[in-house]
Amino acid sequence: AGTAWWVKHNFYASALDPVKLSSDEREVLESKLAALNAAGAEKTPEELAAEKQAAAELEKRTLTLSEREINAFLAEQGLGEQIKVHLGEGTGSAEAIVPVEPDAPLLGGKTLRIKCAFKAAMGSDQKLAFSIADISVSGVPLPNAWLGNIKGLNLFENADLNADPAVKGFLAGIRDFSISGGTLRLVLNE
Repeated sequence: AGTAWWVKHNFYASALDPVKLSSDEREVLESKLAALNAAGAEKTPEELAAEKQAAAELEKRTLTLSEREINAFLAEQGLGEQIKVHLGEGTGSAEAIVPVEPDAPLLGGKTLRIKCAFKAAMGSDQKLAFSIADISVSGVPLPNAWLGNIKGLNLFENADLNADPAVKGFLAGIRDFSISGGTLRLVLNE
């Protein structure tokens, strides 16, 4: 019975339950997303000078999202049944339900459960560090050699990745980042 459950759970994985926010929770999420969009809007020099002097500047550039809000946002994007995010202390994980093409060898036509555990924080150089802690398929952790020995490496230190201007710009825009107590906190640069 245990084996049958494991096969059903991992090789014939059913959709995840999407998160649905109450109307109050929805309003809070919308205000957070609007603040993030406003932080990226162009402002006049006078507005910038006034904002620099205001004590609320840092708060305006800080986005704090709970695990529940992230999963509700994914659900609104139509991904709630395929992807679920979990946040811990300095770590996070994403669980995905992935259908395999019918003509694929061995697992063709199955729906697999894939989990990716990661660590993300600001490094000692005050730059965002992101590393893969583990990837498992149907509950079986994949060997690091199969993943190109990327487990534990800061993926943002990759020379090819840092050569991309979009990635460089994105990383330069982050002042602080942390994951703690089921919450993701992001502070943007000016």
